Amino acid sequence: MKYYGTKNNKDYGFYEENFENAFEISDEYWMELLNAQSEGKMIIPFENNVIAVNENEYKYSNGTWKRLSPEEIEEQNAKIQKETRIAEIKKELEQLDKKRIRAIAEPSLIDEETSWLEHYNRQVITLREELEQLNT
Repeated sequence: MKYYGTKNNKDYGFYEENFENAFEISDEYWMELLNAQSEGKMIIPFENNVIAVNENEYKYSNGTWKRLSPEEIEEQNAKIQKETRIAEIKKELEQLDKKRIRAIAEPSLIDEETSWLEHYNRQVITLREELEQLNT
């Protein structure tokens, strides 16, 4: 047998010995939980049990875990995708800034009419417009 809980009211974990408010679980279920955790799930106490869940399906609020509705999950996923895209855009802009500096220092044409600086500036404008839309 294993026990899941917290001894200091903040750090949850598995223990060999029983203690107040600990959840008793079998060794087999303990292994299932560890396998689920290694696949990216998080382990939480929920409705007098210990379960492994996807992080975006539950929310911790006021000392308890709450299962999110399908609408809340969709909203949370959209928020995560938006934040991920914003981070990607910022990284792309940083890389383009370096390329633009190089294009100023070493002027040349990408084709007969377009300089590398103009090419990179167009990309920057497009990314900044997308970033502005995401931030509104």
